Amino acid sequence: MHYLSMTPLKLMEDNFKAIRGYLALDSQTLLPQQTIPSVDLLIWNCRGAGNKKFKRSMRDLVQIHKPNLVVLMETKVEFKAMGLFFNGMGFTTSTHVDPIGRGGGIWMIWNPNIVNVRVVEASSQQITITIFRQDYPD
Repeated sequence: MHYLSMTPLKLMEDNFKAIRGYLALDSQTLLPQQTIPSVDLLIWNCRGAGNKKFKRSMRDLVQIHKPNLVVLMETKVEFKAMGLFFNGMGFTTSTHVDPIGRGGGIWMIWNPNIVNVRVVEASSQQITITIFRQDYPD
């Protein structure tokens, strides 16, 4: 199992210095390359989904960044209105929390040929998941 952590760039530089120290490497020596394949992830607080501007922007983002997993927050509309749109882009699997009234909403969509997502917990404020790559042994 692998965990995703997002770290500000400055902290990453500090982490690299610490790793060099643990491995007794000088500042000129390159760190060993990570051999675990990555999952390309797109997280977007879209503040409303379903309109033409959202669809155009979403297509552009997917075409440019080619994510395997997309998380959309503050969708403000129910997921059922957009399922076929995402299927057409290769995201045929999803989990979601529909908005309450006109606020909130979290959608997670992914390509099941690349990643497998297991939902651990979901509420109106969060979805907790475990992500597995299809081509990487657990």
